[in-house]
Amino acid sequence: MNDIKLLGRLAQEPVLHTSVKGRPYVWFIVAVPRRNNRKEADFIRCVAFDKLADAVNKFCCKGRQVLVQGRLQVSQSVDQETQKNMYHHTVVANAAQFLHDPSHVEK
Repeated sequence: MNDIKLLGRLAQEPVLHTSVKGRPYVWFIVAVPRRNNRKEADFIRCVAFDKLADAVNKFCCKGRQVLVQGRLQVSQSVDQETQKNMYHHTVVANAAQFLHDPSHVEK
């Protein structure tokens, strides 16, 4: 079973794109603190499509805490200079919960 959950904060603003066929998708990076050292984090590249892409783009900004659910996708390419295989890891999100928003100050 390929199922992954990430709890962390957006490391940068999400970037919305539209595919050639008109399908919206958004790239975003989630900084996930390490369990045994909260001062270190892993920065995990994620992508969401369609309505979820629109929601991430509309409601999320850098620093927003999110819980992302999806699957891990590994793709491969060849570096043109070194001719070595490169592997790219991406979480393809199928759901997300938008948690703490640092830009929203409660009074």
